[in-house]
Amino acid sequence: MRMRRLAVAVTLAAAVTVPVATTGVVAYAAKPGPAPAAAKKAPKKVKVAFAASGRVTASTAGSVTVAVKGGTKDVKGRTVTIGVPSGVRVSLNGKRVAVTALAAGYQVTIVGTRVDAVYTAARVEATGKASKPKPAPATPTTAPVTPAPSAPSASPSVTPSDAPSVTPSDAPSAEPSEPGDVES
Repeated sequence: MRMRRLAVAVTLAAAVTVPVATTGVVAYAAKPGPAPAAAKKAPKKVKVAFAASGRVTASTAGSVTVAVKGGTKDVKGRTVTIGVPSGVRVSLNGKRVAVTALAAGYQVTIVGTRVDAVYTAARVEATGKASKPKPAPATPTTAPVTPAPSAPSASPSVTPSDAPSVTPSDAPSAEPSEPGDVES
């Protein structure tokens, strides 16, 4: 029993003194000196996640411009151009398409990252139909109007009752008849 107590006491004493001794050495060696002015690092760029939903206003091979109605507070209520790398999945009504297939008017949801003021998409999902430009109203072309004669003309007029009428039964048949059929 005495042997066990002694072993436990030695083990505890060693466990307490070793970390204290090493901490003092590390603390003494870890005092840094002032950094030279030329060696200061530029501020680190921070990636921030963003989400945007709204209507597409334009698209090119590498980006899409969106009038954002909802999403994170950094994009909400603004028109933002978002870069779309070539490997990003772009879907339109559930089918995979190229970025250039996103025409103006599609409803779009984009998730990605922002570094400073540069937005980069990680996933683009579009739905709906593109808005077609409204056609310009056609200007009516008017034919020259001839004035009606003021005095009755002496030429005879033909009324519909005087014109010969053709009824559908008098019209020839356009269907070929078979040799055995005879019409009466």
